[in-house]
Amino acid sequence: MDRDPILSTIANLISLEGGIAEPANEQTLNVLLTENIAKSLELPEEISLSTQIDNPNSLFVTYHSDLLLKFSDLLGTRGLVASLGVQFNGHFKTTGFEKLVAQKLIPQNGLIKFIEAKQENTPYLWCHVAYSAEVDEKRIGMISFFLNGLTGVAPVEIGDALLWQADRISVDTQEQPQILPIEQLSMVIEKTSALMIAESLKNWSARLARAKVRDEERLKAYYGAISNEIRTKIISKQLLDEAKEREELRLEATDGELARKLADLDQRYAMQVEANLYSAMVIYLPTVHLKCELTRKKAKRIITAIWNPFTKIIEPLRCELSGETIYDFYLDEQQAKMISPNYWEKSGMGKRG
Repeated sequence: MDRDPILSTIANLISLEGGIAEPANEQTLNVLLTENIAKSLELPEEISLSTQIDNPNSLFVTYHSDLLLKFSDLLGTRGLVASLGVQFNGHFKTTGFEKLVAQKLIPQNGLIKFIEAKQENTPYLWCHVAYSAEVDEKRIGMISFFLNGLTGVAPVEIGDALLWQADRISVDTQEQPQILPIEQLSMVIEKTSALMIAESLKNWSARLARAKVRDEERLKAYYGAISNEIRTKIISKQLLDEAKEREELRLEATDGELARKLADLDQRYAMQVEANLYSAMVIYLPTVHLKCELTRKKAKRIITAIWNPFTKIIEPLRCELSGETIYDFYLDEQQAKMISPNYWEKSGMGKRG
């Protein structure tokens, strides 16, 4: 079921605040708030929210709803949420990674050699990015994703790691692996957010694009008819000298007016999007760090891949030039950098190598 973006936004906010939100249907959300949050919002702890105006048993919410703004304000004042750890109570895989690595991570023009597997915590950033988009109307929403703080890969899945609160534990961040430099993570967050926000706005953008095309066609048809009438007049009446020049100036003015109208149309349909990182929680998960060696001719290097016991997969790596997530990749000859097939082809590196 595709949930309404307003309700998706509220559900994310409630989850972050420790409450519970469950969809009743496509336009209705059943909510259980913590006592302090309910008081700050001036709502009962149990309530139903709906984007359907004639739903008598629910509180109606819209894009311009004061309630939605209150939820956004709650998240905006939190800042960076304290870190937490998660314990894994299932069977922790410690062997068989050599085969998994060979099957999952595939250098197209080099070699990968599995060296060792070691159980280590991995920091993940749970990012919540709020956005607003405006054309002739305004829409607000929120996207959430996990970013691996060691590899810089986003978005990644962490399975059901946060499903049971009893498995959440406090951690001493001084004893945990260090995340990548904040400047590098910020670039990943910005790029990932842009892609996910564009995807969330895809249907609306498509409708706007169709409306713009219709308006352009109407303008071109209207001014095109005027231009054709002027040309026909020049030919049929065999105008010369000043009479012809006057009509040609009219033709030029008509074309200029069409260009101005089309430029106005571009401005009117230009979507303005703003986004802010409202909150990020650092979550330390028990994982397996897979130490591997990459070889491309004389270039060799050691990399670390991550196996997550909650998803039971080896996570993708990251193209070191484009930032794309990758499982198969090319290696450059100088430093054995991992390069996505898309970037390798577009940049012509394959022809040079």
